[in-house]
Amino acid sequence: MTTLNVLELLLSPIIWLLGIVLDLYISVIGSVGVSVLFLSFTFTLLVVPLRKRAQVVETRISNRIAAVNVEVAELKKEMKGEELFLATERIYGKHGYHPIQSIWQGSSFFVMLPVLISAIFLLSDSALLEGQSFLLINDLSEPDRLLFSLNFLPIVMTGMTIIDARMRFNEDAGTRYKFYGIAIVLLVLVYDMSSGLVLYWTVSNIFSFATARIGSD
Repeated sequence: MTTLNVLELLLSPIIWLLGIVLDLYISVIGSVGVSVLFLSFTFTLLVVPLRKRAQVVETRISNRIAAVNVEVAELKKEMKGEELFLATERIYGKHGYHPIQSIWQGSSFFVMLPVLISAIFLLSDSALLEGQSFLLINDLSEPDRLLFSLNFLPIVMTGMTIIDARMRFNEDAGTRYKFYGIAIVLLVLVYDMSSGLVLYWTVSNIFSFATARIGSD
């Protein structure tokens, strides 16, 4: 059994639920494209409470890192080598911080991954998308080719991820650049996937961005 098979098995309850909800929307609305939009709205909305909790964790860790960095920067003006290392460790202990905690700065993104990956399994080869058009997209089962033979939706999705990272981690360049890297990796991964799938991801990114901004105001 391959890693993808194991992952699909682990996510099978979410994939099943996504499929049930998509079929329901199609039966009511009729349009596959609009149904994909509603599917994205629905599951992004369901994840909002988890994202809010994750954002609290992100803020707490970011504040802790900022406090640590200020004190360490002062130490570097006076100390070097082992003395600096030991003093830095004491600062870490005082703030209850360990560098591994920086991975939690991406919590609000990572809580969405199970649903987003499940959407890949559901929509990447879905027969429901074949031959279905939506707005300017001729076939939702194929890449969109909307921008002079380039795929437009993956670019929009990447742009939203970069804007979100820039706004949320404006004062933390390290984390911001990590998210830039994630955005580029995702662009490469989804660029040639079905436009129906990328439509789902793009709308999810836009809606997540909007709800995060509303929640922070």
